Amino acid sequence: MIEVTPDGFAIPVSIPSEHGLLHGQLALQPASHGLVVLAHAAVALDARDELLAKHMRDAGLSTLSVDLLARQEERFADVHNNVPLLTRRLLDFLGLIKTRMLLGELQTLPFGLCAANATSPVVVRVAAQRDHDIAAVVCRGGLIDLAGVLYLRSLESPLLLLIEETDTQHTASNRRALQEIHCIQELRLIPEIGIDYATSTGFEAAANEASQWFVRHFAEF
Repeated sequence: MIEVTPDGFAIPVSIPSEHGLLHGQLALQPASHGLVVLAHAAVALDARDELLAKHMRDAGLSTLSVDLLARQEERFADVHNNVPLLTRRLLDFLGLIKTRMLLGELQTLPFGLCAANATSPVVVRVAAQRDHDIAAVVCRGGLIDLAGVLYLRSLESPLLLLIEETDTQHTASNRRALQEIHCIQELRLIPEIGIDYATSTGFEAAANEASQWFVRHFAEF
């Protein structure tokens, strides 16, 4: 089994895709009750992703931060919104980690899925397909209806939507989408995050809400 140091540590993981390797970073925490998968469609983790992952780890959660795009795909705008493609890739990442758990290389943990904006419908669709493994889902922004009505209606994992209070359009659209979902669900408004997210009360609120949601539902899973 992969050992965990008192402070946790990160190991690289990767999966093949049609256009090259997709990369991620697995950071394990001692006595963690769950693994939060932070999914995004970008070439590399930016400081916001890293800050959110650190916040999760500070809450005692293990994290897996994954890129769902290969490097050469970044210049193609359409691929960022290709929900079926990104869903398959996230499922492949989960399959890799699940296999390592079954082989005893990693501690068996429930998964949580976390995403923002265009990747939000991706994690909803994945959770609907892997409900026995997914303890909770958090989406910040984005339009979850793009996951598809079938997947919204099939979702069983508790879902938290975090929407900036100034984003009235996404708030209204996601409230309509939530009418198709029958599992535990909440939509919470947070302050606007803005460009300077490192000192943003909105980003801090989103990180706190997400961490608490995962801690709560990992304990109940």
